[in-house]
Amino acid sequence: MPKYSINRLWILSHFDWIFANRSKLKTRPCANFIVTGFVINAFACPYYAYKIDKITLGNLIDLWDKGFIYKGFPLIHYRISHGDTSTHIAYIYRGKVFSHRFHYSDPDRYIPTEEVKQILKAIRKPFSQAH
Repeated sequence: MPKYSINRLWILSHFDWIFANRSKLKTRPCANFIVTGFVINAFACPYYAYKIDKITLGNLIDLWDKGFIYKGFPLIHYRISHGDTSTHIAYIYRGKVFSHRFHYSDPDRYIPTEEVKQILKAIRKPFSQAH
């Protein structure tokens, strides 16, 4: 089966329905569709840099189910800046992307679960290959 792509605009306009129906979608062929337009995870450190700029809908749903959520909002971006160890996140709310930057000592910052880290590690590609 060929891999189809769904872009950022389509995801934004259908996001509430996708998130509400994610348990049904992850068993359907559309779970193999590639979501483009979001950089899910990028580390700034040159030694450990990687990014995920294409992800299947199924992998994104797995991330949400494993805790890739901040205060009830499903995340679509997470990054740690190794220069100052600040954390950057983004999520979708009512069809718009909102982002936040947290100081490393902020008690409200998002910290990924071990399951989320394992999924991100499995689907990442080295930053040098991504460009």
